[in-house]
Amino acid sequence: MAKVSLSRRRTKRRHLREKATIDHLVRAVYDRSANRTIHAPLTLTGLSVEEQVRKVWHPSAVGLAVF
Repeated sequence: MAKVSLSRRRTKRRHLREKATIDHLVRAVYDRSANRTIHAPLTLTGLSVEEQVRKVWHPSAVGLAVF
């Protein structure tokens, strides 16, 4: 009985340590004060971004990968 409770406590402590480490790394990488760039929905030619991508990419010329 003592072994089961001891292993559960160890598992819980390890989980808390791992969570603390992950949270610390996320805080270090993700900077909330960073300037966010908002891109315009239109390109310089006046087309929407989706239409511009479709215009440049021709699936018939390259084709899709066949696996």
